Amino acid sequence: MEKIKVKFIVDALMFLDFLILAFSGFVLWKILKHDGLHFREQFIFYRWEWLAIHDWTSAILIVLLLVHLLLNWTWIKCMILGLFKRKNRKECKI
Repeated sequence: MEKIKVKFIVDALMFLDFLILAFSGFVLWKILKHDGLHFREQFIFYRWEWLAIHDWTSAILIVLLLVHLLLNWTWIKCMILGLFKRKNRKECKI
């Protein structure tokens, strides 16, 4: 598979994972929040299931982020070098 397709798939998975992570965080923060006496226990899933979803999507996002950085390492390196040496930017062919 071409590298550009792999990058697209990784980025799309990161975006989808981020949406799930943000939604589960919102549910835990606003919908299943502590009301002073106890936690509301259920909204579609139970609270402990939302916590598991949130934890697993966090771990998956970290892995995808590392893969994303590895796939784009040449570009990152060239941009950092370009900050310090103008001529190196021309040598980087991305």
